[in-house]
Amino acid sequence: MRAQAFGQAVFVRDGAHIREIQDINDALTFMGAWPTSRRGPIYDSALRACHAAQVGQLHADGASDAIRAFARSVGILEQTPVAIDPWVIAAQVLRGAPI
Repeated sequence: MRAQAFGQAVFVRDGAHIREIQDINDALTFMGAWPTSRRGPIYDSALRACHAAQVGQLHADGASDAIRAFARSVGILEQTPVAIDPWVIAAQVLRGAPI
């Protein structure tokens, strides 16, 4: 497990891509790149939470919750992708095939 990893990754829309934020370092990188003109009180709170988690004053999941709240407030929060095992897809394809 990565140092200061989130219990559950946060997924955000970053332009045309979905970005996965897995830990404090990812979160700080993401927040640092956020446009200055779009920063506000919720951004400031999330950034403070990340810095507090970085120095051990807050659990990493507290910072994760703050990042998730920030992303939701600016409309970029994405749902956690659902992983499907390849055998499930193969079983569904084969089920409809004649024997």
